[in-house]
Amino acid sequence: MARATRQTGLWAVLGAGLVASVELGAAATERPALTVAVNELARSLDPGENTGNVDVRVYYSIFDTLIRRDFAHPTADGGAKLVPGLAESWSWSTPTTFDMKLRRGVVCHDGSPFNANDVLATFSADRLWGAKPYYPDGRVYFGNFTNVEKLDDFTIRITTAQHDPIIEHRLSSYMSFVICDEAWNKFRADGVEAKTWMDQAAKALRWKPVGTGPYSFVDYQKNDRITLAAFDRYFEGAPAAKSITFRSVPEVAARVAGLVAGDFDIAVEIPPDQWDGLKRYKDVTLKTEPLENSHVLQFNTNDPVLSDKKLRHAMSLAIDRKGLIDALWKGQTYAPNGHQLPSFGPIYVKENKGYPYDPALAKKLLAESSYKGQEISYRLIPNYYLYNVEAAQVIQEMWRAVGINARIDFVDSFKDVRKLGAQVFAWSNTYRVPDPAGAILALWGPDTDNQNTWKYYGASAAFNEAARELLAETEETKRKAQFAKLLVAFEDDMPMTMLYNPVTGYALKKGINWTPYSQYYMDFRPSNLSIGAK
Repeated sequence: MARATRQTGLWAVLGAGLVASVELGAAATERPALTVAVNELARSLDPGENTGNVDVRVYYSIFDTLIRRDFAHPTADGGAKLVPGLAESWSWSTPTTFDMKLRRGVVCHDGSPFNANDVLATFSADRLWGAKPYYPDGRVYFGNFTNVEKLDDFTIRITTAQHDPIIEHRLSSYMSFVICDEAWNKFRADGVEAKTWMDQAAKALRWKPVGTGPYSFVDYQKNDRITLAAFDRYFEGAPAAKSITFRSVPEVAARVAGLVAGDFDIAVEIPPDQWDGLKRYKDVTLKTEPLENSHVLQFNTNDPVLSDKKLRHAMSLAIDRKGLIDALWKGQTYAPNGHQLPSFGPIYVKENKGYPYDPALAKKLLAESSYKGQEISYRLIPNYYLYNVEAAQVIQEMWRAVGINARIDFVDSFKDVRKLGAQVFAWSNTYRVPDPAGAILALWGPDTDNQNTWKYYGASAAFNEAARELLAETEETKRKAQFAKLLVAFEDDMPMTMLYNPVTGYALKKGINWTPYSQYYMDFRPSNLSIGAK
């Protein structure tokens, strides 16, 4: 009984975000504390507020999703495999009602039991999917929802406006991390509008998050560290590390030096020019992983010069992607064959050609275009993307070789990137859901900023028609056919050209058995982290 009292006190202290020295028992004290050197700390630990790579890699250990993507075991066709998370099973009871049976025995970091109320708090209309939700990005994923209801304490029913063939993927991805309702709803007040009390909840919890994940929040020091502690009541079992501290180390050289010196256990964002040097150290392991993210160049199709489609095609054809990959990434990554990935599974269009390299055709199209040698602005934020500047300098010369005159303009932010006069600029596209509905259509479709706010993409009727038909279609074979049509129309429009998917490097001290994923999540669950010889 005394042990239970001590543990309950620990979770209360950790849930309050205080640094405490509390005895965790013999098993916990024998575990090591890990330090992860990161280029930048999370901007907050609110899973609805920020979804950037620096954010998700930290809070992936604090929160769980109802359904989880198993990155280590893709399906036989290359598609994304889904496994139970906080939901043990799920099924469509009708074409528009999706039922989930929740896992029993799960505990939140504040000691409260997990049940359907936590799911209702997470997926409320006011928070994620209503007409004006508190977190607007929620509508990108869940705007098709019309109701979320509790059938009993461990059964949830989601009702949709129309059948959603990828709802399971949406519930395993960004914006779907489950919060604990007691911590969130204690700010609710009768007669107070949702935005007002949610402002208070979000402010209070952004640095004191309460989830069900394998690690609970302990401490945050701006520009220095975020510390998490093992949550031994985690439903998959006790985590392998006593604690994990994410340490801010902006410089690559400092992350590498600290790892070699033994100050850090894992260092992230290790670029290819460091890989050979790290291999000299017998006590260091290097792991690399191509990301489900594509570096692209966006063309402003409404610009007076770039409005000529033949010019845009010439600019794309002049880029030697293999040359860029070999020079910058040591040949360790690839350029997708269109705005898609093999993880799209059964609707992946394997035969799509994508963006070829053909300088002879580029010269021919350039001669047929209205281009008269005008200087074209190529905007980028220096070092925002790894090898951003180096790639731009090489591409500038590739364009010069076929007769295109480009000027590289360095700017400070994406606000500057998109200022008046934007012609070409560096961007990246993340495939957050392994399906066109969560990738190309979320970034380039009829209802996106690209078409309606920034107005850089004057889409053809063929593209927008294919997009709407794809969103309305639910049968797999027909969806693939519609997606193939959409890719052809998109590549003909040429509002962007694909460069490559970057590859991220992680350096680990020997004895840290951990696998990186193709997204920026850092998974320290017992199934993906062990410590000691293997």
